[in-house]
Amino acid sequence: MRLGHQMALASSRVRSECIDATEFSALAGLYNVRGVPRTVFNRRVHVEGAVPEATFLANLLQSALG
Repeated sequence: MRLGHQMALASSRVRSECIDATEFSALAGLYNVRGVPRTVFNRRVHVEGAVPEATFLANLLQSALG
């Protein structure tokens, strides 16, 4: 979560949001949240839990390239 927020601060091309799944259950259902944190990239690619920076970046690139 922190890396996504840092990237959003550094670039106007990146947007980062943090949503409380218990507070917004409809969104949690839409994104099939089963564990937290769940990071969703471009509404297609996701990772569950805290992941290493390299994994985060690999998933970000995967979502951006296709």
